[in-house]
Amino acid sequence: LISLAVSRDLGKAEAIASEIAEKQGHRICGPTRKIELETKFGSLCLIAREGELIHGDNVLISCRHITPEEPEFPENLCRVEDVDSIRRTLSGLQGFFSGAWISRDRLVLFRDHVGHMPLAYRQTEEGIFAASERWALGGAAGQLQPGSLLLFDGRRSEIVRWYEPRIKRVADPERLLADVLRKVMDLYLPSECSLAFSGGLDSSIIAYLALSSGKKIDALVIGYEGCLDHSWASEAASLLGIRVKEIIVDDEMVRNAIQVLGKYLPRKSPMDLAIASIFYIASKNSSKKFLVAGQGSDELFGGYRKYADAFERWGIGRAAELMRKDVEQLHLMNLERDELASSLGGSDLIAPYLVKELYELALSIDPELKLRKTGEGIARKWILRKAAERLGLPRELVERPKKAAQYSSGLMKRIRFILSST
Repeated sequence: LISLAVSRDLGKAEAIASEIAEKQGHRICGPTRKIELETKFGSLCLIAREGELIHGDNVLISCRHITPEEPEFPENLCRVEDVDSIRRTLSGLQGFFSGAWISRDRLVLFRDHVGHMPLAYRQTEEGIFAASERWALGGAAGQLQPGSLLLFDGRRSEIVRWYEPRIKRVADPERLLADVLRKVMDLYLPSECSLAFSGGLDSSIIAYLALSSGKKIDALVIGYEGCLDHSWASEAASLLGIRVKEIIVDDEMVRNAIQVLGKYLPRKSPMDLAIASIFYIASKNSSKKFLVAGQGSDELFGGYRKYADAFERWGIGRAAELMRKDVEQLHLMNLERDELASSLGGSDLIAPYLVKELYELALSIDPELKLRKTGEGIARKWILRKAAERLGLPRELVERPKKAAQYSSGLMKRIRFILSST
C-alpha cells in the first residue's frame, strides 16, 4: 500500500492519494496501479505497486507481504467477507504483512503481529487516509498498532485486536530454539539477499544458517576506516567461510545520509541518525532487493546492557519488564526507522528474528535463561548463545560480547561532531 484516500468526493480522494504517493516516490520502484471506487463509506482512491492488488468477487485487497509459508495469503483474504473471518485468517498466518481490505460497505486496514510492515493512517473530517509512511500524511498521523485492524464504515472508525502472543511452556528451550532458528532462516531468507553483517552473534547466526541452507548472501559491513565493526566482521567472515564487503564511510557520505534521512525520520536524535545511516548506506550499496538484519534479537533475548544492569540492581523481574516494554515498542522505536532507511536506499528490510513462531518462542522462554548469572557476571543472550552452539556456530562467535553498531561503526561519534558543526 503506497497511498489510500477516502473522501466525500472522488476527485478530492484522487488528488489526495496522488499527493501522498508522490511524497513516497522512493517506494515506487516499478509500475503502479490506481483504483477509484464509489463505496457506501465514501469515494476511495488507492495507489499500490503492481502485483500488490488483488480483486475478488466482492472484495479488493491491497497487500504487501512476506509470507513464504502461505504465499497465496492475499488471494485467501480476498475470499473472506466479514471481520471475524479476517481475524481468523490473520491469526493463522506467519510472516509479515500490511494492507487494506475493501468491500462496498467497509474499509479494513490490517498489520502484522509486530509491525514489521509499515502502515500509517490519519482520520479527519474530510475522511480517512493511509500510507506506508507517517510523514506523508501530515503531523497528526499515527501508526496502525501491530496486530490490529482499523474498521471504517463511513460513520465511525474502530481499532480492534486480531493478535495476542501465545505464550507456552517450553520443555527444552535450547533444542527448540535451535530448531526454530534453522526453520525460520530457511523459510524467510530469500535465495539471494544482502545481510547487514557486523560479525556479532545475531548476524553471524543468520549468515551461518543462510550458508547451511544454500542461500546466496552478500555480507555488508558499514563503518569508518579502522572501526571495530570492520575488524570483527572480517574475523567472523573468515571463520564462517564467507566474503564480506567493507564499506568505508567518511564525513561527506554520512553528511549526505543524514540530510536525506532528516527529511523523513520521525525522530532525529544522533542515535537514530547513526542507526538509520547504517541501514541507508547498506541499502544504497546493495545489489539485492532484500536487506536482512538481526533487528529484534536484542529485545527478545536480553542483549542490551541495561537489562543486565536492571537484573543486578533490582532482580530479574525488572529486567523482564524492560524487555517486554522494548518488544512492545519495536514498531515505534526501531522498525519504522530501519524499514524507512532501507526503503530510501532502495531495499526491502527483512528481520527474521521477528517471525511470529520465533517471536512467540522467545517470549515464552524464561528471562533467567536470557540473562544468566555466571562466575564472570551476567551473560546476556545466554539461551541464544546455547542454541547457536548447538547449531554449530564457531565458539569464537558464540562467545562474542554484544556491541552497539552505532558506536562500533564510528558513526555515532562523527554524527555528533557533524551536527554540532552545522
